[in-house]
Amino acid sequence: MYGRASHMPSLAEEIAPPTDDAMRAGLTLAEWAARHGRPPRGLRAAYLHAMRTPGALALPVITRSEERDGVLKFCLDVPGRDGAARLETESVIIPMHSYRGSRWHTLCVSSQVGCRMGCTFCETARMGLVRNLTAAEIVSQFLVARDLMMARQPADRGPYRYFLSGIQNVVFMGMGEPLDNLDNVVQAIRVLSEPNGINFPHAQITVSTVGRIDGLRRLAALGWPNLRIAISLNAPNDALRSALMPVNRAMPLAALRDALRDYPLARKGLFMFEYVLLRGVNDTPEHAAEVAAWCRDLRCIVNLIPYNPQRDAAYAAPDDASIIRFAAALRCAGVFVKRRLTKGRDLLGACGQLGNGGLRAAAAAAP
Repeated sequence: MYGRASHMPSLAEEIAPPTDDAMRAGLTLAEWAARHGRPPRGLRAAYLHAMRTPGALALPVITRSEERDGVLKFCLDVPGRDGAARLETESVIIPMHSYRGSRWHTLCVSSQVGCRMGCTFCETARMGLVRNLTAAEIVSQFLVARDLMMARQPADRGPYRYFLSGIQNVVFMGMGEPLDNLDNVVQAIRVLSEPNGINFPHAQITVSTVGRIDGLRRLAALGWPNLRIAISLNAPNDALRSALMPVNRAMPLAALRDALRDYPLARKGLFMFEYVLLRGVNDTPEHAAEVAAWCRDLRCIVNLIPYNPQRDAAYAAPDDASIIRFAAALRCAGVFVKRRLTKGRDLLGACGQLGNGGLRAAAAAAP
């Protein structure tokens, strides 16, 4: 705790604080001020300006970007381990709209370069885990996305209902398993929701996990009931789920359900269960009945996601008739279900498609 300051901070002190942009992107106001031995009130205006003003911070270089049909995928330059071969984050800005005509965007951020969870239907899993991202590298994805959106012409930007940039949701559904890099993900959420900075609400942040029970219990202990939780379910029984998702061998469905029962959801909160439909694998009416039975005592919504093509794919997406039958079976069983519309597939930016296999090879070859 800071004692009484010997003098009030001058305007010059607030305008010219320490210039450590990379550090600041990963710190709350109190942490950044403490790093410099200054009271938070003396740096509040400078921190607020830096975190809320497009172009105010030096951010990672955009190495690649591509936009189609309103979906924008961009990659940011990050160093490899110990300064070795350069790596990239991958992020996707997805346009959304309601039947009432309102528009907004969802930002999908990565928490790791690659992933070690080994899910057989995911392109990122083929990379293996290359490196965890720091909190600053995670937050930088949001700051770059916001700057990109704010740089658009006014006619292309809005009007949006809540945020000037149009980014209304942040989802940890990019490369990586967020609960495998939990400390940095939690710190990034703290920075994103810092009232004196970005001030992005927990209720519009979603953390998606394959079902890391240990991570879910640590998240529960933080007392953030409004934070949204998504679970990659993808199979309704242990035999099939273990074949598709190796994590299930150590953390099976019964244990996962127990952890979710214990999780302190907000009073009107729902778990989101992501279910990637694979033709002839997990898409039958019998599978739907099992999913409904597993969900019965959980407050949830099931998002159906038709499989998105990948290189040398071992799976295929079911046809529309199969998807409709599966959704209808869930609805008849009393499950709230939605079909996720596929966006960004042509950019390799849709669910399960993120991942640059060449980066792992480059990182491995570096001295």
